[in-house]
Amino acid sequence: MKRLAVVGIGRMGSRHARNIAKGAIKGARLAAVCDVDSQKLKDFGEKYKVAVYSDMQDMLSKENLDGVIIATPHYSHVELAKSCISKGVNTLVEKPISVTVKEARQLVDTLEQNSSVIGAMMFNQRTNRMYHKAKQLIDSGVIGKVQRVNFIVTDWYRTQFYYDMGGWRASWSGEGGGTLINQCVHQLDVLQWLVGMPKSVLAYCSTKNRNITTENDVTAVLRYDDFDCVFTASTHEVPGTNRLEIAGDKGKIVIEKFKMYYYLNQKSESEINRLSVRDYGNKSDKKSKKHKLSYGLGRMIYDGIYGQQARVIANFVKAMENNSKDVLIARLDEGLKCLELINAINQSSWLGKEVDLPLNADEYAQLLAQKIEEEKINK
Repeated sequence: MKRLAVVGIGRMGSRHARNIAKGAIKGARLAAVCDVDSQKLKDFGEKYKVAVYSDMQDMLSKENLDGVIIATPHYSHVELAKSCISKGVNTLVEKPISVTVKEARQLVDTLEQNSSVIGAMMFNQRTNRMYHKAKQLIDSGVIGKVQRVNFIVTDWYRTQFYYDMGGWRASWSGEGGGTLINQCVHQLDVLQWLVGMPKSVLAYCSTKNRNITTENDVTAVLRYDDFDCVFTASTHEVPGTNRLEIAGDKGKIVIEKFKMYYYLNQKSESEINRLSVRDYGNKSDKKSKKHKLSYGLGRMIYDGIYGQQARVIANFVKAMENNSKDVLIARLDEGLKCLELINAINQSSWLGKEVDLPLNADEYAQLLAQKIEEEKINK
């Protein structure tokens, strides 16, 4: 039985801690929780009969832990995770890995220096079987060479009340960004997981209909060698859309919130073009077979009770039991990729120009520092 602790028992951390305490994670036991809020600690400790700590270093020195889940505000992730890893404790970090690529690289360096430690990311969207199917179709070459990608994510609806719940939300100083780093970190991770990293980014971000200082509306063009991806996101649209389209020369993938369709062509587009003796192509050559995959009712019920995150925690425990990083849904260093996309989209919008990847991490850190200063002055 692996002894786990959760650092930060706010909105997400408390759910992680409850799931472990209630026995929802096979092979794991909740040994302790840590938070700076004394009342939260008192209430949680009394209800679930676990050790409570207001200082993580104190917890690490007194508890014999197998793993720690970091679920604190974004800016604290790197230092807290570095402390755990340096002490040889396996660590699972909530998204995002950090606010800047520059800081995130320090954490990845620490993990590399402690190679026996298992480091993982909380990328729960990777447990979605529809995205898994898409990855299989792309990696196997079944849909052929990718020609176009469109990702519309406008169903992360958030009210002003949501932003007012915590002073750190949707601020450059407290959260390090808005919809990109909080909500769309999930979709940007899925995007790079499926089709890789682009060579450059051109983006426009704005704030609409909310009293916040960060972006809640994003349009970005991610440029690859052979295709472009148009990424559109917002948190102010009703009703919202969640739709990913990936078109290849042999087929197409369409994924919405709980259903997936994929089309496998009888012939590739290049064959259709070569064989055609008509301006619109030969009808017989353009045939494709339509397939359907749903998210699954059982998985929806499980998510409603425990959340997708419970699957990631269970996977983290499995990696510890097998002493293997190979079984991880997402390694800690993979958190760098979607963060680089987030930083690049912001930087492109701020500068009004296309930004090449790999990102100049120092330049972005300086630009973010300027944003934080401007935010302080305006307040």
